[in-house]
Amino acid sequence: MKKILSMVMCLVLLTSLFTACSGDEQKSTDEKADTTNKTSEEKDTKDSTEEDSESDASGEWTWPLAEKKELSIWIVWQNDYIEDPNELKSIQKIEELTNVHIDWHVVNSTEAAEKFSLMVASGDTPDIIRGAETYYAGGLVKMVEDGISIELTDIIDKNMPVYSSLRTSIEKLSKDTVTDDGRIVAAYTLASKTGDIMGEKMWGGPSIRKDWLDETGMPIPETIDEWYETLKAIKANHPECEAPLMLGANGTDSFGSFTSAYGVLPEFYKDNGTVKFGPAEDGYRQWLETMSKWYAEGLIDQNFVTNDASFMVPFDYYGTGKATAGNTVWGYTAHTIATMGYSQEEDYWISAAPYPVLEKGDTPQAAFPMSELVKETTVVTATCEDPELAMRYLDFWYEYNTMKLESLGIENESYVDNGDGTYSVHDSIVAKVTDGTYPNTSTAMFTEYTLGTSDFGLYNWEMFDALYEGNPATEAYDVWNTAKFDLMIPPTVSMTDEESYEYAALYTSIQTLVQESTVQFIMGNKSMDEYDEFLETLESYDIARCLEIRQTALDRYLAR
Repeated sequence: MKKILSMVMCLVLLTSLFTACSGDEQKSTDEKADTTNKTSEEKDTKDSTEEDSESDASGEWTWPLAEKKELSIWIVWQNDYIEDPNELKSIQKIEELTNVHIDWHVVNSTEAAEKFSLMVASGDTPDIIRGAETYYAGGLVKMVEDGISIELTDIIDKNMPVYSSLRTSIEKLSKDTVTDDGRIVAAYTLASKTGDIMGEKMWGGPSIRKDWLDETGMPIPETIDEWYETLKAIKANHPECEAPLMLGANGTDSFGSFTSAYGVLPEFYKDNGTVKFGPAEDGYRQWLETMSKWYAEGLIDQNFVTNDASFMVPFDYYGTGKATAGNTVWGYTAHTIATMGYSQEEDYWISAAPYPVLEKGDTPQAAFPMSELVKETTVVTATCEDPELAMRYLDFWYEYNTMKLESLGIENESYVDNGDGTYSVHDSIVAKVTDGTYPNTSTAMFTEYTLGTSDFGLYNWEMFDALYEGNPATEAYDVWNTAKFDLMIPPTVSMTDEESYEYAALYTSIQTLVQESTVQFIMGNKSMDEYDEFLETLESYDIARCLEIRQTALDRYLAR
């Protein structure tokens, strides 16, 4: 998910945006929140910016180190203002508190895959790699088996006591942070609400031109039928709008916004523990019938195949009146697009809309894994000369005070503690936005103080409440956060090497068939009368075997 966020940040550097999550997941973890990282806070309530040292439970490890040490870390990160994370004040403070200097090996997202491959092939790997699961063929287990990184199972409790305590504090987190056979091959970044382990609020979903909607006198649509009537009414008032509802290039989108109304997701999902494939289910056929009807009536972008809006409506389409509705992310739902200069209309407004449902009162479903507790991983490489130091340093990032330092910066310098459990951006940061030094507070914070969403240890998604305090865009959080995540297969479900090879060989053709057929059905190039024939072809491509492989992998995960 953050890889997509990095793409957004590269476009306008307004925000690293969030990684995002569900109230449903939040409810399941709230009761256990007090057993999470607050344990570290209770051990020493002094702010880490004021501490001289910190020791582990056995008293054998003391921060800062008596002698300066150095580690190297490979990270995908980009900042249009600075090149070296060591220029960030929070990173400088962490170095002061640990006496460990970091040699950052920084790459941007567009070159990461190529540079990762070259790095591994050369054997010249840094001590720590963040996000290796994205780039290493075969995954993290294979990375250990190939001698690129080290297994942590037998040494993590000793060398990463804070992380070990956190990851075993919640049953789901325990499953998510081990392999199917119980091994630990990496440390996961953990999502937290200022230290309490829980998934982030939903940060993306449907949106609509609210000023155009107000012209019709209609409320924000909730059901599929309401969406239909709303799009028709706005189109009647604005016939010049060429792309009323924007879709992804394959007809679906990253969030499953409209397919989920019919109880299915665009690809694989789970239904009470049973893995299913959306296009093989009747709900997908119903969704296609709806989209085909809307497309024929001009309610869907006639060029959706080339105007890809899988993740979000392009700024120029929303800002210049070319689009009425589509997916977006909360930092861009209100005045942001207007302030970027795309719209000069006085009443211009974009509002979030709930994920669509079929009947009033239904609970929306969603496809994007914002509810997950685990994010990217960090691994210690086999070339690291001091694995204990590397692990102890990583463990420092799971401390409560380190989390505050890396997500909010330095107290009374970049943020203030309001005393009621909330935080606000310091006036000095606001002033740098007001005078035009930075476009917004998140850019200012991520340029001068923190790594933003590219950090590790504890990821504090609640920092955006402070960064966007008073911004109407934050209302979108609550609009989208009504969605559940019961259909989602946890992203930490894994296949064996043999399963992966077989699955890839089968699913490549299946995915192509589904994508091409979906587009043809929506555009009317294929009649819905041909859907049974499509299902027969799907069966001949052995979708049943793919389902079997995915089911076996899910069962192993549930048995962890």
